[in-house]
Amino acid sequence: DRQILDTELPLAIPHFALLNALSAPTSRQHQNLSADPLPVEYSDYPAVDSVDGDKSLTVTWLGQSTCFVQMQGLNILTDPIFKRRTVYSWLGPERLRPVPCQLSDLPHPDIVLVSHNHFDHLDIDVVRALANSVTWYVPTGLASWFSGLGVTSVVELDWWAEDTVTVRNRDYTIAATPTQHWSGRNGADSNKSLWSSFLVKTSSASIFHCGDTGYCPVFDQVGAKYGPMTLAILPIGSYEPRWYMCHQHTNPEDAVLIHRDLRAKASVGVHWGTFMMSDEHYLQPPRDLEIAAKKYGLGLEEFIAPQFGKTYVYDL
Repeated sequence: DRQILDTELPLAIPHFALLNALSAPTSRQHQNLSADPLPVEYSDYPAVDSVDGDKSLTVTWLGQSTCFVQMQGLNILTDPIFKRRTVYSWLGPERLRPVPCQLSDLPHPDIVLVSHNHFDHLDIDVVRALANSVTWYVPTGLASWFSGLGVTSVVELDWWAEDTVTVRNRDYTIAATPTQHWSGRNGADSNKSLWSSFLVKTSSASIFHCGDTGYCPVFDQVGAKYGPMTLAILPIGSYEPRWYMCHQHTNPEDAVLIHRDLRAKASVGVHWGTFMMSDEHYLQPPRDLEIAAKKYGLGLEEFIAPQFGKTYVYDL
């Protein structure tokens, strides 16, 4: 029932004025959106012109594992999917909620992080739309899928490998780190490409995009090597039945353990409330996250289940 969903999973409008202000002049600007009255979600936010992009990080969750992140001048898109269904317009689980905005509404990404080759993490329409206008960071073995679509601006990284990207005269380190999952879009390509999490860092800030994973000891190794992290984007949904999902999808308590392993200062929980692909109720992940956060003594805002479409600002 749409009225129930509007109450239980409300949609927010991204803070376009802020997103545009923190983007470079060469990025796509949307004056018509920026000129709209400020949505109520941002009534307590600082004035846009007072936000220092070098000292702030923004994250906007758009559903599943798709986030638009801005970190010190870099626009990052993660595991993009804007489709109504996961596979085709007529096939696959349907969104519980509409996507909060379209790709074209956002400032243009500089890089896109793709954790693995599953339909709900890699939308072929987004690949065709962005094509070679961005740099795609993907796990080992996935570049050939992109080249089949004519997309060659792809950096393929094995676990623990790093790359440096220079955007507007600033260097950013991109590192691929291990996860416990699998890949494939059909039976013929199962595990033909790797699956990874990604870290993007500068000398004073870092974001961690996990993608899908089961909980395993590797996150303590990642935290030891790269922590503490400014912000971690961690999956908290699609975890029931536990006997089947435990090796490939974390539950909220597992996600809290990853948060601690990474030495993350803050985390946002994603991969829930978007497509029904498991047995738990769509509101169970944030409820279980609240229980786990209390169990492990996390602060009130340390690990949140974000609102669809809302732009969150973190001080560096």
